[in-house]
Amino acid sequence: MVWQSQGRRGKKTIESGSIFLVSRGGEDSIHFPGAVRRILLNLEPSLLQKANPENEAGRDVEFADQWGVPDPQTSYLLRAVEADLEAGNPAGKLFGESLLSALALHLQARYAVRPPGIRKLRHGLPRARLNRVLEYIDANLDREIALDALAETARMSSHYFSELFKQSVHISPHQFVLRRRIDRARTLLNDPAVTVLEAAVRSGFADQSHFTRMFRRVVGVTPSAYRAAL
Repeated sequence: MVWQSQGRRGKKTIESGSIFLVSRGGEDSIHFPGAVRRILLNLEPSLLQKANPENEAGRDVEFADQWGVPDPQTSYLLRAVEADLEAGNPAGKLFGESLLSALALHLQARYAVRPPGIRKLRHGLPRARLNRVLEYIDANLDREIALDALAETARMSSHYFSELFKQSVHISPHQFVLRRRIDRARTLLNDPAVTVLEAAVRSGFADQSHFTRMFRRVVGVTPSAYRAAL
């Protein structure tokens, strides 16, 4: 491929899974001699800033442009985001937000002109913060739960929150929220007066089809089969 940016020009052969990272506001062009499949992603500055550690949250991020650099981790995360979008966000927006937060931090750690200071995290969330987050989740299961809202409840950056939350409960935030929703749905299905659709809505699922898929994935049977076996 041939690339051109800011008066510079280059030509190289790249392998599958290579990435291009360019800052907005410039004039860039890439030419491939044959057909290629690419995933294009625009990262908003706010996403990059929120992914920073607590002591550097909100600072401006400047990248060194990259042209066809092999990066398996970025490639994996991009494909996961793409698959989640194509599937209609089956686990809710929280999963996609977690992927983007991980991607934003990885890109900064590897390509930022001034990489953020990232310290090793241990011991999970303090009990008081964890309890606030768990209470927030239970109070909002019937609506969309955003990663930013959980991190704000814990009073830390989204990056640190995701890592410490997983250390505390041993699963990621989106997996925990999904299991809490399934637990609520099982409780509701124990009541014969509650329809399967009502159980889905009150547990925070977008529709009955999505609810059925997630319920069967976690419980092993459909909601209707679960109720019939009671």
